[in-house]
Parts: sequence; C-alpha cells; structure tokens
Amino acid sequence: MNWWAASRNVPTLSAITAATAGAGMAFGQSRIPVPAMVGGAGHFLLAALLTVIPAVTWLAFTGRARDATETVAVRAVHRFDTFLAVACATLALTMAFLGHFTGAAPVALAIGRNTAFYFGLALILNPLTGARITAPVLTAIPLVLAVGGWRSGGRGAQPWAVVLHPATSMPALSAGVAVLVAGVMFSSLKPPRGVL
Repeated sequence: MNWWAASRNVPTLSAITAATAGAGMAFGQSRIPVPAMVGGAGHFLLAALLTVIPAVTWLAFTGRARDATETVAVRAVHRFDTFLAVACATLALTMAFLGHFTGAAPVALAIGRNTAFYFGLALILNPLTGARITAPVLTAIPLVLAVGGWRSGGRGAQPWAVVLHPATSMPALSAGVAVLVAGVMFSSLKPPRGVL
C-alpha cells in the first residue's frame, strides 16, 4: 500500500484538491469574458475552470504508472485509484458545504459540485481512453461548456452544462454528484485502458 500511495503522490493530490477548493471559494466569483456560440456572451465564473485542476492532477498521478507491473498486480490497483478520486471529490464537497453553511463564499456549492463533476468525468473517460488522452479532453470541457453551454438569448445555461449553473442550483448539484457516482461505478468495474 505504501508503494501505491507513493506512486500516486497522495499527500500532494490532497493538498492540491484542498488548495483548489480554497482558491475557488476565494476567487471563484471572478468572471471571465467568453463569447457564446449561440446568443450573447455568457458569464463564465472562474469556479467553473479552477475545479478541473484536481481531476487533471489525479489523472497525471494515476496515469504515469500504467506499466507491466500494475497489469499483473494481485490487487485491483484501479479500484484504489477510484477510491482516491472519490476521497478527493469528497474533500472538495465537504469544504464546499462548510463554506456554504458558514456563509464564507457564495460560490462554495459550485466549487464542490464542479469538482465532483470533473472527477466523475475523469473516472468515466479514463477506462475508455487512458489518462494521456483523458487529461487534455477533460481540460477542454470547461472551455467548450463556456462557449456552447448557454441558451440562446442569454437566458441561462443549458441543462447539460452543469458547471455553468448558479451555485445554489440543486438540480446541478445533484447532476454533479450523479456523474461522480456513475464514474465510480464504471471505473470500479472496468479497469483503465491497457490493464487486464
């Protein structure tokens, strides 16, 4: 277990997740001007972009060790990796709920929701394409949502553009957590690409 924690750099990943959640709560309300594909320009919060960092870091730390040693391991290493992603998403969600209920940041729930959403997508895509392809795809998702996720006429975000919804949107929070749960189920059943 020590070799797994060392190869995944668990303390650094935990620190990055906590720092990202903290930075998101401090600066997440900042707006980034992005032209929308349909209708007018949408308001893209920094909270929608920052929160992809922990999932991409998780992919970098777990994806660098896909070699012959892990493919013949007695333990299902990909399940440990799934647990690590869930632990990081839970850390971000816990910080978000604490931030929300203490009134520390109005964007707090969006930070937790978006982090869970991106971890869920990473858990779904990683077994299908591998970490080297999933990381840039995941990094592009918030930008694609920022450009194409707005309804025409600027009437808000599309229902599928989870990260663009207001922080207090309960359907968006439920969708973000549902994507995480789906990712956990898929990733725990299907090993990453290249693993037997």
